[in-house]
Formats: sequence, structure tokens, C-alpha cells
Amino acid sequence: MTKDTEERYQVGRAIEVADSRTDIVTGEGVGLVLPTVSLGTRIMSAVIDTTLYAVVTGLAIYLTLRVWEPSNAAQIITWLTTYLMVWAVLIPFAVQYATKGSSLGRVMTGSRTVRYDGGTIGMRHALTRSVAGLFDIHLSLGVLGISSILLTSKGQRSGDLLAGTIVVSWPRRYRGPEPHSVDPSLARWAQVATISPVPGHLSIASRDFLRSAKPMTEDARISRARDLAAGLEMFVAPPPPRGTNPEAFIATVLAVREAADYEREAQAMVRQMKTEERLTTLPYSVR
Repeated sequence: MTKDTEERYQVGRAIEVADSRTDIVTGEGVGLVLPTVSLGTRIMSAVIDTTLYAVVTGLAIYLTLRVWEPSNAAQIITWLTTYLMVWAVLIPFAVQYATKGSSLGRVMTGSRTVRYDGGTIGMRHALTRSVAGLFDIHLSLGVLGISSILLTSKGQRSGDLLAGTIVVSWPRRYRGPEPHSVDPSLARWAQVATISPVPGHLSIASRDFLRSAKPMTEDARISRARDLAAGLEMFVAPPPPRGTNPEAFIATVLAVREAADYEREAQAMVRQMKTEERLTTLPYSVR
């Protein structure tokens, strides 16, 4: 850190930011505050779902017996095998695929199944997890699944390893990252400043800092804020006034860029709508 950087960015009142952890970064560079869940949460979710699926399957068996009963051993075996597959594979697959990785047990325990990059699961992921669940949950009485969860760093059972998924904490009211706002002390500077697009890695680092700065020690927080402010200064003109709070500068740069990106996307959408309107409108000479 240079002396000029220390003089330009003075630390006064610290900006209050949300305290959170980023455990997954998607391919689009979006940090997700989604830590993996514990073994107890996994077991509780599985018990809730398995019980619900058993009730649904039992109701289907009762209704079937009302209209038809197997008359020999072969029919009984076929009948039992079919309902076992429905209970252990078909229903879990349908629920996971329809809800994109959720279920009643997942909702009640505040968790969700996602891909390695934090994205929603698809048909392949749901089918792989459901078929594997027949072995590591039902046929092995959960021993294989629990062993796999305990032995893997991200708490993955065999189905998760095969499908490329993990189970993460998913709050019921998760709202994603909050938009940033221009600091009042830099409002006049923000009106005349030109802020170029910030590289992805620097933008992610700045957002992560603002989210996780609160529990940091004072010296580490000041040093990190000044380093990030010096990096962002390369993409602004003119530079902020001397004595600027570095955290205020970081938040203001992100806020201005967010507003500019929103405006650019809004204009692109308007142009697309006008283009589609021209393409779908008949020429004036055609009646």
C-alpha cells in the first residue's frame, strides 16, 4: 500500500454491512451465501420425505386393492416391486425435478439440492440421485449414504457424487444480495465521475468485502478496504477527493455501476421489443 493511497483514503465511521459467508461462486461470478448442511439435517429431511412418500404409496396400494387383488405369487412379486420402485425412485424423482431440488423435507429443514456451481438441478441430476437413493438409503438402510456423507468434505451421499450435486442451506426468505447505494459524502463526486466497467474478479472481491467486513479486525478491514479502493481507482475519473472513506468509495462505485448496468439492460430490452414489433408488423401496403 502506497503512502498516497493511505492519504487519499481516510477511515472514519465504518459502513454497516451485512454479515454473511460465501461458500459457492457461480459461473456468472455471483457469490451465494449457501453453506452445506449437517448430517442431522440431512437425516431429518430424509425421514420427513420418506414418511410422506410412504403415506402416498400406501394410499395408492389401498386404492389398488379395492379394485384388484393379485391371485398368484408372480403377481404379488410384480406388484410389490412396482410399488417399491414408485415409493423409492419415481416419487422422489418427480418431486425433485418438479421443485428443482426441493421437497417437503427440504423446505422444513431450510435446505436445497443444487449443482456444484450453485445452479438448479435438472432431470439428469434428479434421476441419478433417486436411482442411487434406492441403494444408499433404502436397500442399505441408510448406512451407505451416511458413511458417504461423513467421509466427504461437502457432506455428499453417493447419489450426490454421481449426480454432481450438494445439499446446501436455503433460507425460506433468501433474497440474494442487497443493491448498493451511493454514499452521501460522495454524491456530488458520483454525479460528475466517469466509472468504467469493473473487471469481474475485482467486482466480486469488492462485494464480498462489503458483505463480510463487519467481523474483521480493524487493521485488516482498513488495509483490505484501501487495497480494493486503490484497485477500483484505476477505473474512475476523476479520482475521489482526498480523505474519502475507502468503504464509502467502494460502495459508491458498485452502486453507480449497478445503475449503469441496469440502464443498459433496460435500453437493450426496449430495442429488442421495438425490433420484434417491426418484424411482426405487416407493411403498410399489405391489407
